[in-house]
Amino acid sequence: MSAPNLHISLLRPPIIQILRAAGFHSARSAVIDTLTDIASRYLLLLATSAMNQAANSHADNPSPNLDDVALALQEAGALRPQLSGMEEEMRGEEDMRGLESFLAWFSGPSNREIRRVAGFLPSEGDVVDADSLEKEDYLTVLKKKHSKTGEESRYQGTVLGKSAEEYPIVIEGGAESIKDWGMQIKSKEITADSIPSLMSCASSSFSETDIMET
Repeated sequence: MSAPNLHISLLRPPIIQILRAAGFHSARSAVIDTLTDIASRYLLLLATSAMNQAANSHADNPSPNLDDVALALQEAGALRPQLSGMEEEMRGEEDMRGLESFLAWFSGPSNREIRRVAGFLPSEGDVVDADSLEKEDYLTVLKKKHSKTGEESRYQGTVLGKSAEEYPIVIEGGAESIKDWGMQIKSKEITADSIPSLMSCASSSFSETDIMET
């Protein structure tokens, strides 16, 4: 499975959970796929905008911070209502209505219902251990189900696990590494390209008299 298809497959369950939290009990596959595609494009837009903001604001350390994410949300229209920068300068105060509205949604009943459907919060009547109030998300449960040992080593080096340590790959019976192998291939290509030019140079060095004598 390619990376885009895998990411879409991982995004579909949260979209279904959001629809369930909004009161929808069923939907066609085409509707789910369309909403998943829209959500993926929106997340990509936010990530790209935050990366650009970080590159413009602090190029020495281009990792996005909270300010970059806030600017990305503002550009995408997620923080509304919001005055422009010029209007804020004219008023002499920062407009916090959009950010406060976003925080109110994030900590409000709508988002709480999404988290409950997703399994992060217990439902009414559930007997939950006080030491572990939050449940495991669907992806963690799925990984444990398909891993008999329950260890993260199976997913290490993949998008589902931790990053694996890089180490050189040794090619048996040939070059010591892929880099050396690439240099050998390039040298062979240069040698192959130089043969026709040498032949043309050699043929042009013969005079017409030499050719006739031959």
